[in-house]
Amino acid sequence: MTGGPPAGRELAVSGPRAPLRVRPAEPADAVALGALHVRAWQEAYRGVMPDAYLDALSAAQRAELWARALAEPGPGTELLVATRGGAALGFAAVGPARRPPPGPRELYALNVDPPSYRTGVGAALLRAFEDWARGQGAASAVLWVVRENARARAFYQRRGWHPDGAEARSEVLGAVVTEVCYRRAL
Repeated sequence: MTGGPPAGRELAVSGPRAPLRVRPAEPADAVALGALHVRAWQEAYRGVMPDAYLDALSAAQRAELWARALAEPGPGTELLVATRGGAALGFAAVGPARRPPPGPRELYALNVDPPSYRTGVGAALLRAFEDWARGQGAASAVLWVVRENARARAFYQRRGWHPDGAEARSEVLGAVVTEVCYRRAL
């Protein structure tokens, strides 16, 4: 994936243990990201998506998805990973906005391993996305969040993101959900 933090610049955040680092993901991260992705979805979407769907999620299949994405990135996209002591704690997938209007950059996904909730991982990834988008020349950014995901919606709103009134019904990796668009000027 292309772009990323400006050369020589990583976001470092001190935490209760080792420093938190946000960096571009590498192919070697795919297995950890697959497992993290499943845990994050099973926690965040329980009661929103069918239990059978969540219980059937496969860390190996998600690892394959991330390995392909890292091997064949989309134009202008980036996958950022937050690590502490070498362990992946969260990730953010970013790139050009997928829906009109054209121009802004989009946060496609932000997932944090549930044991790392409220430790600064999500905030560091969101800041890294905002910095990346500014570095791409974007004056604004968007993200789409599942309407029923109250935790995520509150997280984004505390950080200056606001719903812009747009909603869309989407298939997200095999599950159909209603998403709400959030926007922020950079």
